[in-house]
Amino acid sequence: MAFFAVPSLHAAEPLCEYRNLEVDAKTGDIRFITPVKTGPEDCTDSSAAQVEIDPSWRQKLPSRVRWMQSADALTLCQTSQTPLGRRMLVLPQQGCVFLQMQQACTIVTTQALSHAQLTNAVRSCVP
Repeated sequence: MAFFAVPSLHAAEPLCEYRNLEVDAKTGDIRFITPVKTGPEDCTDSSAAQVEIDPSWRQKLPSRVRWMQSADALTLCQTSQTPLGRRMLVLPQQGCVFLQMQQACTIVTTQALSHAQLTNAVRSCVP
C-alpha cells in the first residue's frame, strides 16, 4: 500500500475567518447573522463559515438557542439528562450541548469559545 502526499494549492495562505453569529451578553441567546469577514486580509475563501446557514436547517432548530459559561460545566456534562434537556454532544475539555425538544438548546462551556467552535456546537441543536 502506498500513500502519496498531495501539496495543497493554498498551503501558504491562511483560511479566512468569519463571524456568523452574535451572542446576547445578558441572555446568552444566539442569533445568526450574515457572515462578516474578520480576517486575515490575505486569505483563502474556502471556509464553510462564509456560507449562509440553510433556511430549512434553521427551521429545525428549537425556538431558543443559548450559550452559558459555567465553572462546573464539565461536571454537569457528565450527566446525560438534566433540567436543560438531553445531552446531545460533548465538547472535549470544554463543555457540552443539551437539547429540550422544540423548546431550547443550551451550549454549556467552562470558558469562551471561538465563533467557529460555537457555530459547530449549534449544529447539534438539530435532533
